[in-house]
Amino acid sequence: VGGKMFACFGERINGVALKTDSIDTAMMLIDAGVATKAPYFHRSWVLVGFDSAEDELRHRIAVSYDIIFNALPKKTQAAITHA
Repeated sequence: VGGKMFACFGERINGVALKTDSIDTAMMLIDAGVATKAPYFHRSWVLVGFDSAEDELRHRIAVSYDIIFNALPKKTQAAITHA
């Protein structure tokens, strides 16, 4: 979104790497069994498996998108919402 990555998946991982708002949130999700550590990513990113509940996966993708979108400059945000 706006040239920034909010989700990443590939052939070699069984899930989607997603941004969280903090390392603490990532650790909470990992401790709760909702996610695992996203390999090769900052500790604020988690890996949510494709076998996760559909509503959980959708929610985590939406939250990741919102985190990245909200960090964009206002001009970039406006260009995306008016596109």
